[in-house]
Amino acid sequence: MDKPTRIYQCENTVNGILSAVYDAGISGYGHRYIRIQPLRDEQMQTLELFSEYISVETSEEKAESVVRAVRAKISEKAYSFMMYAAASDYEDRGDAIYQFVTYGFSMGASVCNALQIPCVKRIFEIRRAVGNEAHYLREFIRFQEVQRNPSLLLATIEPKHRIIPMVTEHFADRFMEEWFVIYDKTHQEASFHQKDGSWEIRLLTDEEAEWLEGLTEQGRDYVDLWKTFFKSIAIVERTNEKLQRNMLPLHYRKHMTEFMDEP
Repeated sequence: MDKPTRIYQCENTVNGILSAVYDAGISGYGHRYIRIQPLRDEQMQTLELFSEYISVETSEEKAESVVRAVRAKISEKAYSFMMYAAASDYEDRGDAIYQFVTYGFSMGASVCNALQIPCVKRIFEIRRAVGNEAHYLREFIRFQEVQRNPSLLLATIEPKHRIIPMVTEHFADRFMEEWFVIYDKTHQEASFHQKDGSWEIRLLTDEEAEWLEGLTEQGRDYVDLWKTFFKSIAIVERTNEKLQRNMLPLHYRKHMTEFMDEP
């Protein structure tokens, strides 16, 4: 007999989604009757008829339990797929993760190659989209020196997905002895890298975000100097704007020094 759909509503964070996966998994309700719904701050909730709603309390312990189980019982690759999907901004990522993990516990490591299963195919698509955006930003990110003695580098990005861990890990390997901050303006969070090589990511208060915005404005003299250099080396006759847009999408130019608008 069919049962009403049970919708687990959770915070729109990685820990929130994994906490919902944990609660749904131990419920024994029946996987095909379960959905995971991360709630956005601005989202107007529309209730579905004949559905049960469960409010999920975010728990780091629950999230860690899911992570340990996936790594031990499925594979490291499945763990990577799950975390990339959780970092995405797609509304269906909670459902995709839950179904993917469920299949993984029965199939093992082979689940990552089972693209004939809809949820696995969807996870693969999300993983590729998030990975592509992280790749773009690793290539296009620009740092400004916003403070001296000690030197502090700052980069601002506006990604669609929460890719700041992938980007920070990349630069942490290259700027091991630098103090730098990568500010994700979209999600109002930032990574802070210290000179000893350690780094952390945290959500920002409105005051902290405003402070970082102010630091960005202080670097305008350097921006103008770099733009002048960029224009001076350009060969006007070889300008191909269509090719430029293919190689460097407009979305990523906003915080690139050479493309910044005049103040």
